[in-house]
Amino acid sequence: MKKLQSILAVLICCLMFTPAFAQVTTSSINGYVVEKGGEELVGATIVATHLPSGTRYVAAANDEGRFVINGMRTGGPYKVEIFFIGMATMEINDVYLSLGEAYEINAEMESSNELDAAIIVAESAFNSAKTGAASSFNLETVESVPTIDRSVYDVVKYTPQASLNKNGGISFSGINNRYNSFQVDGAVANDAFGLASSGTNGGQTGANPVSLDAIEEIQVVIAPFDVRQSGFTGGAINAITKSGTNQIKGTFYSYFNNQDMIGSTPGDVENREKYDTQLTQTYGFTIGAPIVKNKLFIFASGEYYKKAHPVIYNPYDGTYDSTELMEEVFDANGNSLGKYFDANMAQAMIDHYEKVYYGGKSTGESFTQHDVEDRAINALLRLDWNINDNNKLMFRYQFMDAYADQYGAGLTSYTFNNSSYKQKNRTNTFVAELNSRISDAVSNEFRATAVFVRDKREVPYAGATIYINADNVGINLGTNYSSGANAMHSDTYTITDNLSIYKGNHNITVGTHNEIFKFYNVFLQYAYGQYTYNTIADYFAGNINTFNYRYADPELTNGDTRWGATTWAGQFGLYAQDEWKPNRNLTITYGLRLDMPLLLNKPTENAEFNSSAIATANNAYVGVIPKAQVLFSPRVGFRWYVDDEHKSLIRGGAGLFTGRVPFVWLSNAYNNTGMETKGLTIRSFDKDFPFTSNPYEDIVASGIAEANGRATINTLSRKFKYPQVFRANLGYEQDFGYGWKLTFDALYSKTLNNVFFKNLAINPTASVYAVSEAAAAANPNAVAPYYSLDGSYDAVIALDNTNKGYTYSLSAMLEKKFDFGLNLMASYTFGHSYSVNDGTSSVANSNWKYNYAVDTNSPELGFSIFDRPHKVMATVSYSTPLFAKGLQTTIALSYTGQSGQRYSYTMNESVDFNGDGEQGNSLLYVPTIEEIGQMSWNNATDAANFENFIRQDSYLRDHRGEWTERYAGIGNFEHHVDLHIAQDFFYDRESGRKLQFIVDFMNIGNLINREWSLEYGAAYNLEVLQVTALKEDAAGNMTPTYKFAPQALQISDFYSRWRCQLGFRLTF
Repeated sequence: MKKLQSILAVLICCLMFTPAFAQVTTSSINGYVVEKGGEELVGATIVATHLPSGTRYVAAANDEGRFVINGMRTGGPYKVEIFFIGMATMEINDVYLSLGEAYEINAEMESSNELDAAIIVAESAFNSAKTGAASSFNLETVESVPTIDRSVYDVVKYTPQASLNKNGGISFSGINNRYNSFQVDGAVANDAFGLASSGTNGGQTGANPVSLDAIEEIQVVIAPFDVRQSGFTGGAINAITKSGTNQIKGTFYSYFNNQDMIGSTPGDVENREKYDTQLTQTYGFTIGAPIVKNKLFIFASGEYYKKAHPVIYNPYDGTYDSTELMEEVFDANGNSLGKYFDANMAQAMIDHYEKVYYGGKSTGESFTQHDVEDRAINALLRLDWNINDNNKLMFRYQFMDAYADQYGAGLTSYTFNNSSYKQKNRTNTFVAELNSRISDAVSNEFRATAVFVRDKREVPYAGATIYINADNVGINLGTNYSSGANAMHSDTYTITDNLSIYKGNHNITVGTHNEIFKFYNVFLQYAYGQYTYNTIADYFAGNINTFNYRYADPELTNGDTRWGATTWAGQFGLYAQDEWKPNRNLTITYGLRLDMPLLLNKPTENAEFNSSAIATANNAYVGVIPKAQVLFSPRVGFRWYVDDEHKSLIRGGAGLFTGRVPFVWLSNAYNNTGMETKGLTIRSFDKDFPFTSNPYEDIVASGIAEANGRATINTLSRKFKYPQVFRANLGYEQDFGYGWKLTFDALYSKTLNNVFFKNLAINPTASVYAVSEAAAAANPNAVAPYYSLDGSYDAVIALDNTNKGYTYSLSAMLEKKFDFGLNLMASYTFGHSYSVNDGTSSVANSNWKYNYAVDTNSPELGFSIFDRPHKVMATVSYSTPLFAKGLQTTIALSYTGQSGQRYSYTMNESVDFNGDGEQGNSLLYVPTIEEIGQMSWNNATDAANFENFIRQDSYLRDHRGEWTERYAGIGNFEHHVDLHIAQDFFYDRESGRKLQFIVDFMNIGNLINREWSLEYGAAYNLEVLQVTALKEDAAGNMTPTYKFAPQALQISDFYSRWRCQLGFRLTF
């Protein structure tokens, strides 16, 4: 804690003497004021009034006639007035501001006695703050996007460089979504710990972190060369919530869909079936109002979401009556229960469990039909206070409570109703922001946030796990094996402050952005012990196959056998920047950001491991954390209007970006020290071995057995650095007039620091021949390392850095806005992404073992799984004029065509191909025609079939005599068309009050033809060959025997179907 206190002291000093700012929550107006002839009007007063709320912002033109107003509310309309003695007042109406964008007004004034008193020289059609790739989505866009999930991702996926991941989350420019930043009103909304595949708080329950109806605007930035923006090496999503105004205004809305709104079986099949019964309902409201007119406003929203479906597989209804078990079953009293898993047998299993394993107490266990239910509640309250013209305060509180019922059963396996778990989440978010105008030249923004996330798996009762794995019906009874001790707590605190000094043609910013994290994580499988039986008959007879138990040593954890590690971390940033406008057509931004990420406590030291040969040989020790070091992020950006009319813009920049890692990768080193957690696995039993749900007392403490499992160790390098990339962007924008606009972006990113996982418990001691020893002599490439395992540890996973990897993309977008309500957009993006390790798992060991490679501990640079080379988008939206005294229709149609997800060509390793202790993680070797005949095969037809397979695959055909690259395969190009229709019935046109009916169709191509618009499921790898045997020579080198057993990509049964949702919204 002394180190933490020192860091806090430094932070306080920074806040006292160096104000700063991080992510974007406001907008701004800037420009210049001159009189006719070009003379600067020094001291001209600019007043911008947000008409819905009466909020006023005041500025004065400086010595060069320039002005800037920061910290403004987004949206509008604004009325901008410009005053100067002797000049006619200039008034500009219907000004709308976008999140993070500076609205530019360059004005020329004339004397008050002139007939034409004022002339607007230019209102820029471009975002005057944008230097790199970015997208903005206003309220109109958010409300008209086709969506059923009602996720922010359904909006931001229209960013040209974005692609939705099949396993959840969204990737920007081919980079793992775990490296994104997602903030709502400046508060962290992404899963900083890194367990949720969606990358958002509450993502493990499937809940959205914020209601879509509470959002005012969304911004996506990928290459912002403004040093104030950091915390990501992928992309950043900034969203802001709605606020109250002088008008009492609100909505009530509801959305609904069920199985009748989902298509039948997709693809080329003979028998099409309807989707299983399911029901999804959403209810919500929003309301904004003044508390004190023009002064104090309130906005509140609430949303309730529920999804339910029954699981029809259960013994009560006779699901398993036709599946004969491997042997007749007798209860403990010798009474026959038959050979079928029916209701009578199920009840007998519960009775036996409660009597033998649960001390005769009731578990409440049952086996009738299970109705799965997911639920989420999201509530938000926001206050906006216009203290005076110079100070604006915002406070927001948000609460989310959600759970997902993680239950599953099938034709060949059954889980008793209370033997599953609920994934629960509760999130509380607090945000306070103060925007102040200190003088005409100085403004300040201060923000403080606190986010508290509580994730846990809730189980109905705490009892031993019974797993029957070899009978014709598999059984799960008791506490789910991974859920008895499974929870994560995350506390995130941020303090940001931004001081802007506007002097001459310079806008200088200095600041600091600071984050402190506290994480608690417990994950112990078999926390109440697991008894594995081959058959149901063995269960009643007590014939145990295996017993597993993991616990924490109470002598090291203050008596807590279900202990979890606590990790403290911080990231502190200082920066300075100058935005220089040497003339009206050129803006240059240059700055330097310094980030210092560090861990504030250490893992427990493991003296035994630290003295081992593995530790000393690799300089890898338990109890060590990365040393504190400053990461420098210099950046420079520019904007150059080629013409004085500001119709043609060239922009770009280059710089370094520092992000975060998912903190679970660091926390692994706190949980897996080899000290606190212990495990035992028993496969031989005497007649007195206990049947218990308290294995620590009855098995460990009683002396019947002691920990005997090999530990998994995670280490951190003292030289480890947080992710950093070098990023360069060149863009061109052209306003053709008449609503036509072209945007082009070229983006390049080079990895400087990224994560790399290595298993120190294995060493290459021999070779494995992909073909044969003789073939290897002619082609040395057909050889891979063969490893030997250190028997002391199950695995020793070291977290380190690599500088290998890069991405690039080229994108072009053409937009057209018509003045009669029609909007068109089309875009194309091409690019590639290369990496060494994508970090697709929260578990360090999984990130190592599933990183497909030839040399497991030295993977080659290859394609990233997030590489989607081609993306085509097109949208058409149209809002009709009002007709029939109050009717209006809005239609939005969108098309997305994209390359499929990448996968690796691998082998099914019935025998460990390279001796690394893992199976299924070795890349495939593609033999030449001659080499196929030299390989050892199970039968002769395998060789011929493999040859035909190679010939029909373009990648394999072009890489004969080589190992395949990681993620070299790519799925079929996928087409997706969505439709949104909204019909408005106005009952008060002046105030915008209306009743709206909404229909959203997803994947309507499949509605037209069931074989169209097919989507494929996520597949990290496809196995082509099976390794059935290894033959060892005198030197320990291995030659495999193969069987041809290819896998194929599978159609996603759910996402390939068309889907529909109905909704209505009452605006009052």
